[in-house]
Amino acid sequence: MFGKIVLENYKACQLPQEAASAWSVLDGLVGASYKPLVYVGKQVVNGTLYWFVAEQTLITYPTIRRVIKLAIKHQDEEYSLLASSIEEII
Repeated sequence: MFGKIVLENYKACQLPQEAASAWSVLDGLVGASYKPLVYVGKQVVNGTLYWFVAEQTLITYPTIRRVIKLAIKHQDEEYSLLASSIEEII
């Protein structure tokens, strides 16, 4: 297809321990899988936000792969996913 960016098959990045603990909130989600590409950093605002650039693969036919920016919030010993901008790549 013309005009679309083709997403390469990159290896997942190595995450610092606290970011890896936050990333575990994505385990067990149904309908999509996620692979961290870049750990951007953290932000302390009413809890801690961990920012990532990740590959999202939707379990559809045909499969949809996207690069997304997302944040995972850690507050009161709980993690929650905060979706951010999603751009379809292929």
